[in-house]
Amino acid sequence: MLPPRQPPSASSYSGDTSQETSPASSLSNDQQEQDESDDSMSRPNRRRREGAKEKILSEVRGLVGLKEVKEQFDNIESCIRICHLQQTNPRAERWHAVFQGNPGTGKTTVARLYAKFLRCMHIVKSKTYKETSGAQLVCMGPKEVKELFESPGANPLQSLLGGRAPQRQMPPPRGIHSDDDDDDEDDDPASFKRTSSSLEPGCLSDGGVLFVDEAYQLTAPHVPNSGRQVLDIILTEIENSIGNLVVIFAGYKEELESFFGHNPGLQSRIPYKFHFKDFNDQELLHILANRIQKKYNSKMNVEDGLYGKFMRIAIRRLASSRGKKGFGNARAVENVLLKIWERQAKRLSKYKNLAQGHVFTFTKEDILGPDPDDVRRTSLAWNKLNQLTGLKEVKESINNMFEALVVNYKREMAELAPLTFSLNRIFVGSPGTGKTSVAKLYGQILVDLGLLSNGEVVTKNPADFIGEAVGKSEANTKSILAATVGKVLIIDEAYMLDPGEASNRSDSYRASVLDTLVAEVQSVPGEDRCVILLGYEDRLKEMFRNANPGLSGRFAADKPFRFEDFTPEQLWDILNKKLVARNLQATKEGLATAMEVLNRARMRQGFSNGREVDNILSSAMENHLQRQSKVNGSNYGHDMILYPEDFDPDYGRAKYAATNCRATLQNQVSNSIIGQLEEYQRLLNITKLRGAGAASLVPTSFIFKGPAGTGKTTVARYMGTLLYDLGLIATKTFIECSASDFIGEHVGHTAPKTRAQFEKGLGGVLFIDHAHQLNQGGYGTEAINEFVRLLQKHSGKIVIILAGPSEEIESLMAKAQGLDSSFFKEIFFQKLTAQECMAFLRRILSENGINDCFSSNQAVHHIFTNQFEILSNLTHWKNASDVKSLSQWMVMDALTNWIPQGHGSIGPSISITQANVHIQKMFEKKAAMQMSDPNNIVDLFNQTDSAHMANSFHMSENKSEAKCEAKCEATVNTQAVHEATDMRASVDMEKTAHVVYDEQWDKVKSVQEALKHIGQCEAGFDWVREGSGYRCKGGSHYVTDSQIQSYSS
Repeated sequence: MLPPRQPPSASSYSGDTSQETSPASSLSNDQQEQDESDDSMSRPNRRRREGAKEKILSEVRGLVGLKEVKEQFDNIESCIRICHLQQTNPRAERWHAVFQGNPGTGKTTVARLYAKFLRCMHIVKSKTYKETSGAQLVCMGPKEVKELFESPGANPLQSLLGGRAPQRQMPPPRGIHSDDDDDDEDDDPASFKRTSSSLEPGCLSDGGVLFVDEAYQLTAPHVPNSGRQVLDIILTEIENSIGNLVVIFAGYKEELESFFGHNPGLQSRIPYKFHFKDFNDQELLHILANRIQKKYNSKMNVEDGLYGKFMRIAIRRLASSRGKKGFGNARAVENVLLKIWERQAKRLSKYKNLAQGHVFTFTKEDILGPDPDDVRRTSLAWNKLNQLTGLKEVKESINNMFEALVVNYKREMAELAPLTFSLNRIFVGSPGTGKTSVAKLYGQILVDLGLLSNGEVVTKNPADFIGEAVGKSEANTKSILAATVGKVLIIDEAYMLDPGEASNRSDSYRASVLDTLVAEVQSVPGEDRCVILLGYEDRLKEMFRNANPGLSGRFAADKPFRFEDFTPEQLWDILNKKLVARNLQATKEGLATAMEVLNRARMRQGFSNGREVDNILSSAMENHLQRQSKVNGSNYGHDMILYPEDFDPDYGRAKYAATNCRATLQNQVSNSIIGQLEEYQRLLNITKLRGAGAASLVPTSFIFKGPAGTGKTTVARYMGTLLYDLGLIATKTFIECSASDFIGEHVGHTAPKTRAQFEKGLGGVLFIDHAHQLNQGGYGTEAINEFVRLLQKHSGKIVIILAGPSEEIESLMAKAQGLDSSFFKEIFFQKLTAQECMAFLRRILSENGINDCFSSNQAVHHIFTNQFEILSNLTHWKNASDVKSLSQWMVMDALTNWIPQGHGSIGPSISITQANVHIQKMFEKKAAMQMSDPNNIVDLFNQTDSAHMANSFHMSENKSEAKCEAKCEATVNTQAVHEATDMRASVDMEKTAHVVYDEQWDKVKSVQEALKHIGQCEAGFDWVREGSGYRCKGGSHYVTDSQIQSYSS
């Protein structure tokens, strides 16, 4: 017993030609003997076959156009005839073919004629003819396709052994053809038993003709590997069935190139190529005329004749797509005739009594559609579009389209070439500006003009197009486009299809979508398609820069329909229209409040314009119902009158705004700053009284200049609160950032970071501390340029505050082009005076419930004021920030040492001794910071009068000692002793500070003396720290630290 064998593997159908035999040797001896007996064919049979051949060739020659196809038929007929004359077997040759061309060029018709031709020429003996497609074969899979060629009654031993069936033998010879052919003298030598597209197992086991349309789908990128396996099976059958099986592959020329690239042996196996060219105008006109005559039995009258001007114009419109992939040729002619008939039916539907003459007449309007000028006057969609609020530029663009169509119509009537323009458009603008509504009306206008057959609007997002695997994006895009023929296809947020500059895998999927749009959307007359891309203009421009260059031409990228944000006046009009549409009413104050809410919303990122009006009305109705239910329960009428509190529950906050600037900021910032803010606040109040239109007079870009700790951040926060309470900004958002938040780390990183910060601050306050650092490096320049652009774009929608030291900020404004013109309001923050520092300290202690030692004793107050005078002259002193730190130390110390004595006891307090400790701690900290940086010592020497500082110390010390002695002499109780002791401690602290300061000063004088003698700077420039030494500001002289140390020692 034989062991079981494995079934044949797919590799047996690989199409490998390394061991293939010659065509002649693959035929059986019986087949060769049979075909060599051709001369023995009876004359009647020969005449029948000759007659069938001539009939087929006559049909081919009678086809419109297809000159190259007809020549190819004649060539093949000649080859077969010569084979007989040379006494060679034509069935030993390959007669497989590939048909290349657009749809509607007659490929299927010619394939059937070719099959009949081969049968009557005795190349194919089987009567089987099957039509299928590449997609159908892929769905069947390799196993089912293989079964098509296997006989249902195959020897089971053959499968067991795993080999192929023996070479199929031809039926017993009888002359030159089979018994089946001769038994019936009336049998058509070119007929086929089966011409259906159903594929049953074994249907091609005896050979025949297989027509595979769209064969490129077998090797398409998105098709699984089974498609290539199917092709390999067919190629194997082609080689094993020479003389029995002929395969015809058909499809577009470009796609078939990749099809042939699958297997190098394909070219040699398929020797004949039929090129189906698109029909020319005359041929298309002839097809259309024939269709009309055939369909209506020559009864239809055509205005100006079947071959007259109007018919020629219709064909020219159709032919404008010729030469492009997908042009429908004869199929497109059928669609033209269908459209003509639909227009006629619509025209005739207006008549009550139809005469036969009307029914069998195609008028000019039936053939060409209406005059565009008439459509403009009568179109309800165009009239409705004109009634929409705003949209001036959009209306002008569509009116310009009408003008172009009118000109084209007149040129066509003169049989001149029309001007080209695209129905596919780009709609750019913010959300809620009416893009979708206009798209619907635009689609209906195109229907009225006869440029679209349906006009339905279909909205898709980029995610609907982008596939998850190679080839899926193309398939998704083609499917969507096929389903939206005659409709308006809207791709919302189309900029999400931007492939970007980098070529990574995910970007390739997006690029595939755009490439498919370029290939499938032709933007030519008669295309019956309209695709609209929606999105923000800047991001769509970026997409077009990165996409296939042909995309711009498909969508008239240089002439987008711009949907501008609605102005306050237009929003007012929309609000009133929507109130009427919803049968609502609002009080005068309510309408004013609604507009204030809308004006604030306009400042926010993503303001949705007309959609925002809907949101406000919905919110107002909900607030109204809640408010009424609290007052009247469920007993309220059906009339709804909206009040201010319905539109804005907190609408009265402007009355209680923090208008008393001095009370709010007293003892937090210097009095000079408060004075400047009071002036600004008066401007805000006046602007508010004058109405919303005066808001443009209020500056929203500020520069805060001054040293650290002078209250810049505090004032910025106060301004944000004030502007929000007065309704001049949309939110209380306060974004505090620095220059580093804008500057990127690599090329292309800075602009997105800058945009992100702006988007965070829109509608609120964007406070940029250390803004002078934007002036550093190339990326800083890029940040400034983007900053200026965004300032102009978002003017009035955001409050921008740049903060930093005076000199550095001035340097930034001098170097940053365009920045100075955007910031014309400056506020100067001077150092806090000693008295202001003292008042600030006392305020913080009071707010924390701490009793201080300064209020009741003028001498102590004077001593500590002097200490602040000393601290404020140190380089690293940070004004209010350091006062806050000092106050926190004192508060923590007071609370830690406080022991509650019961109800009514005195609260925690800070003693003079404790205060001295913390003041000294702060002084030592700042002095250490200054001593660690010799450059700061030099700066202090250049900026400070040493004699004045020394006198300040000694005068303070002497006065304090005198007051302390007087206090001690007047001591009569324990409390006074403690106060005197605290004052003595204060004096000791001053003496310690004096010693530390003297040490500092000695070092300063030592460095300056050394620089004066060693540096030899003739111009007398000051010296600045540089590296491990000092350089004069003139730049010509340098002294090292070691030289200074050598001189000092």
